[in-house]
Amino acid sequence: MSNGHSLDLRERVIAAWQQGEGKSAIARRFMLGYATVRRYITRFEASGSARPRPHGGGARRKVDAEGEALLWRLVRERPDATDEELARLYAQHAQYTVGHATVNRVLHRMGLTRKKSHSTPWRATARP
Repeated sequence: MSNGHSLDLRERVIAAWQQGEGKSAIARRFMLGYATVRRYITRFEASGSARPRPHGGGARRKVDAEGEALLWRLVRERPDATDEELARLYAQHAQYTVGHATVNRVLHRMGLTRKKSHSTPWRATARP
């Protein structure tokens, strides 16, 4: 989705409409879509302002701080568990289920890596 148009442009669209210019002509003049012009005018008629509506927010996190603590405990108990296994264990202890991708994102956000560390470096000896 693109960024919204400036308030100045919206106000110029409203001013042109109030002076009697047609919506199609306004759309061509300001290089906007007809639906955009119609939406700006409709919003102006309803609220008296050309300002855009506030952002609607977004999806809430599925795993809150309590869920993060549970995942932390599960990882400490079973450090070799896969994300799928952790998701199943989480579902057994929590009131809802989450997918393995959600588990992975939460672990990443908590700073936990799923990469195994080797006890010795991969190339412990130099090549001849």
